[in-house]
Amino acid sequence: MAELTGNAATRLGGRFVALGALVMALAVIFSAAGDHLVASRVSAEDLHIYDIANRFQIYHGLGLLFIGVLIRQYGKRRLLYAAGGLMTLGTLLFCGGLYLLTLTGDVSWAFFAPVGGITLILSWLSLALSMWRASAT
Repeated sequence: MAELTGNAATRLGGRFVALGALVMALAVIFSAAGDHLVASRVSAEDLHIYDIANRFQIYHGLGLLFIGVLIRQYGKRRLLYAAGGLMTLGTLLFCGGLYLLTLTGDVSWAFFAPVGGITLILSWLSLALSMWRASAT
């Protein structure tokens, strides 16, 4: 199953667009919370870590929107679907780990950031390879 087209691709693409929009809405909420609630309770260094998590959440929310649109255009290609799944997981691990590190002060949450970062890199590489292959057909 290299490709899934028609209604199934439309539904799957729409789900990734919806997921991307949800990630973006949460990023706005976390940004406001960071400014109004977190900034006065943590050090400048911890706030910087929180801001990195928020910035990456915004970038990858946009990435999920983009993947959803590409699935609707090209159909469900395995690598494109993998890119969306990896981006979702990577965003959760990377951003979630950094948010929890900042909010709890528990350094064990820091473990999730590099795992999430690697997952995010793999998602972008999957997207690149998928579009490379799509352009060859």
